Amino acid sequence: MILIFCLVFWNTNGHSQNIEDLLNRKKDSTSFIKNMLSGDPFSVTGNYGLSLRSYNTDGEMVRQTPLSSTLYANATAKLYSITIPVSFILNNLDNFSHPFHKEYFQGMLSNQRNRLSRLGISPYYKWIKVHAGHRYMNFSNYTLSNHNFLGAGIELTPGKLRFAAMAGRLVKAEPIDLALDRPNLPVYRREGWGFKAGYGTNSDFIDFILFRAKDDANSLENQVITEGILQPEENLVMAIKGQKVIVKNLQIDFELARSGRTRNMNDDRVERSGGLSLDYSNPIFRRRTSTSYGNAATANLTYRLGKIQLGAGYQRIDPQFRTFGAYFFNDDIENYTAQLSGFGIKNFSFTGTAGLQRNNLDGSRQASYRRFISALNANYQVKTWIFGVNYSNFNSTINYVLSQDQDSLKVVIVTSDVSGNISKSLTGNNGAMHNFNLRGGLQKVNQNLETPAGNPATNMYYANLGYNLRLKSDWNGNINLDYNQNSLSGIRQDRYGIGGKIGRSLFKKKLDLALGTQAYRGSSPSDIRSSMQTNSSLKANWKISKLQALQFQLNVIQNTRITGSSTDKFSELIASIGFNGRFEYKPFVKKNTNPKIDQKDEK
Repeated sequence: MILIFCLVFWNTNGHSQNIEDLLNRKKDSTSFIKNMLSGDPFSVTGNYGLSLRSYNTDGEMVRQTPLSSTLYANATAKLYSITIPVSFILNNLDNFSHPFHKEYFQGMLSNQRNRLSRLGISPYYKWIKVHAGHRYMNFSNYTLSNHNFLGAGIELTPGKLRFAAMAGRLVKAEPIDLALDRPNLPVYRREGWGFKAGYGTNSDFIDFILFRAKDDANSLENQVITEGILQPEENLVMAIKGQKVIVKNLQIDFELARSGRTRNMNDDRVERSGGLSLDYSNPIFRRRTSTSYGNAATANLTYRLGKIQLGAGYQRIDPQFRTFGAYFFNDDIENYTAQLSGFGIKNFSFTGTAGLQRNNLDGSRQASYRRFISALNANYQVKTWIFGVNYSNFNSTINYVLSQDQDSLKVVIVTSDVSGNISKSLTGNNGAMHNFNLRGGLQKVNQNLETPAGNPATNMYYANLGYNLRLKSDWNGNINLDYNQNSLSGIRQDRYGIGGKIGRSLFKKKLDLALGTQAYRGSSPSDIRSSMQTNSSLKANWKISKLQALQFQLNVIQNTRITGSSTDKFSELIASIGFNGRFEYKPFVKKNTNPKIDQKDEK
C-alpha cells in the first residue's frame, strides 16, 4: 500500500518537481564532466635511477655488504583532471663481490630475504584519492601512523566530510633460516584494516578511528616454533582525534585512544558481556587470558599573539598501550610541558620548552624517575653575521627498590647540553664567496647518590671550524678542523680531525669534480691505545643532458689501531656509480604560436 501511494503521489503532485530535479541533475552532470575533462588530455612526468655500490676490505672485519643495487622510478600521470602518481623501488643486497656474477641479477628478482621492493599507485581526483600496492597512510599518532602496507586504501573529503579506509599486509612472514650463522627469529605475516570517519576542515575537525591488526597463525606452517619464543598476536585500537579554534588565535588539538592487545591468540577466551567496549569480547576482538588494555592521550593548547606563540601540552601513554600501526613510540610516560616561541622579532627568533616527565605509571617497575625538562633554541642575525645557541637540561630523580622490604636508593642524574655557532658570509671584490663557521658545545652527565652535588660521570667537549670558498672561475673548496674530547668514568679520549676538499666545474658546468680527504687521530693520555683513520674520496657528476646525469664516487679508507707494541692495519674500498634521469611527456599540449611571447620565454 505504501509503495502504491508513493507511485500515485509521484505521478500527480510530484511529477513537475521531478522533472525539475532531472534537469538539475543533468546540468550538474554536465558541469561535472566539464570539470573532469579540463586540463591536458594526457601527460606523464617523473624520474628514475639505478645505482650500484661495492665494498671490499683487506682485513678480517667486514662492516658492510659486498654489493648492493637499487633501481627506482617515480611517475605522475595526468588524465585530464585525474592525477595518478606511481612509485617503484627495488633494492638488492647480496654476497657477490661484483655485479657481473651470473646469478646476481637473477637474485634481484628471486631473492626474497635480501630484497626490498616497493611498488604502489595513488591516483586522485579532487576529493577522491585511491591507494594500491605498497603505500602508507596516517590516521593518527596512536592508531595507524605512516606504517607501510601492501594492499589498498581510499581517502574521501567531499566538503567537510572526512573518510579514509585501508586494508592490507603490514608485515611479511619471515621463516626461520637455519643456514645463517645466527638463526633469525621467525615472524608471522601480519594483516590489518582500519577506517577514519569525521567532519570538519584541516584546522577544525573531529575524527573517529578504528584500527585492527592480527597475525596469521598459518603463515609459518611447517616451521618448528618453540612455545614461549613466538606466538600470533592481535591488536585493536579505537581513538578520537580533534582540533578546534576556540576563539581567534586560540587553538586546541587532542587525541584519546584505547588499545587492546592479545599476546597469544591461542589462549583461552574470557567471556565478559556488557557492551561493545574493548574490555569485552566483541565480534572483531576476542578477549583472552593474555589480553591487556591501555590508554593514550595527548592534548595541546596554543595561543598566538602577534609574533609570539604560547602553548601548554599534556601527554600520557600507559605501559600496556600498543598499536601495530606504528613502528615505534615511547610508552609508560607522562609529560606536562609549556612552550614559548617567537619568530622574526627584529632579526631574533627563539623556541623554548619546559616541563615535567615521569614513568612507572602503574608502579610495576623496580625503578621510577621524575624529570625536569627544559630546552632553548635561539638565533640572531646581524647583516652577514648569524649567532645561534642551544641549551637543554634533563634533571632526573630515580628511585630504585632494592628489596621486598622496600629498601630504596635515590639517584639524581643531571644531563645538560649547551652548544653555540657563529657564521659569517662575505663577498670579495672579485666575486668570490667566503663563508666562515665556528661551532662548539658541551654535553655533561652527572650521576649522584642522594645529593645533586658530585663529580660528573661523563663529559664531552666538541668544536668545529670550517671555511668554504667559491670562485667565479668555477673553483670551490673547503677546509675544516675538528676536536672532540670524551671523558667516561675518569677515562679521557681525545680525537683530532682535519680535512679539506677542492672541486671544479668543467665543460660549461656539465662535469663537476671534487677531490677530498679527511683524517682523524684518536688517543688517550691514560691509555696505551690510539687510532688513525684517513678517508680519501673522489666524486664526479656528469650532466649528460638536461634530463640525465651520471654520478661516480670512490672512497679509500685507511685504518690503523695501535695497542702497545701491536699494530693492526686494514683498508676499505667503497665504489658507487649511479644514473638518474627525469622524463616529461605531454603529447597534447598546445604550443604557443605568438613569436613575441616565445622570444620573451627564451630570454
